[in-house]
Amino acid sequence: MGRTIQLASQAKWTEVADGIHIAESAYQAQDWKKPRRIIMVRQEIDKRPKAAGKKIKKIKLPKQMELFPDVAELGNYRYSCFITSLTLPAKAVYDLYRGRADSENRIKEIKYDFSADKFSSQDFWATEACDSFIIMAYNFISLFRHAIINSKKSHFLKTIRYKILSIPAYLEKKGDKNILRLVKTMNQRQAFLGIWRTTENFDITRTNWA
Repeated sequence: MGRTIQLASQAKWTEVADGIHIAESAYQAQDWKKPRRIIMVRQEIDKRPKAAGKKIKKIKLPKQMELFPDVAELGNYRYSCFITSLTLPAKAVYDLYRGRADSENRIKEIKYDFSADKFSSQDFWATEACDSFIIMAYNFISLFRHAIINSKKSHFLKTIRYKILSIPAYLEKKGDKNILRLVKTMNQRQAFLGIWRTTENFDITRTNWA
């Protein structure tokens, strides 16, 4: 909270867009050999309500270091900052890093949906191997989500598993045919069958990854 108040106390804020202000300073942590450039951003919640984000109920977990902690809110503003070695103008730094903002969501998805933080190995190369398999699994699901589901909404793995992959079913033999009967309600069946039809015509050479 102390560092958040330091951000809020900055007097030289420059408005770069409606409800967005930028300031610049230098900060040196105890274990840093020299100060580093800090680009600070505050967003006015009344003008930019999406800046407040979604209120998520926090589950009590064992204390651990956060890779990407939540951005701090104070008063009517939401604050964030970028630590950079770039010499570009502050607005240019903000625009550059803002374009990478979705990377945090991808990292959180890998962490929570693919349990990237749930394995532990004393060997560095074993840990790297686990990481590689997790990233490979994530890439396969991303390809499936993009090329097969092809929805405007980007579903997380948990949703894909619940709606598509983990569906109760039983196999029935009728004459010389095997019939797979899926437990799927009528209002969900057409979308589900549409995904199956897409897989039949899927050709990886026609995707953007080819």
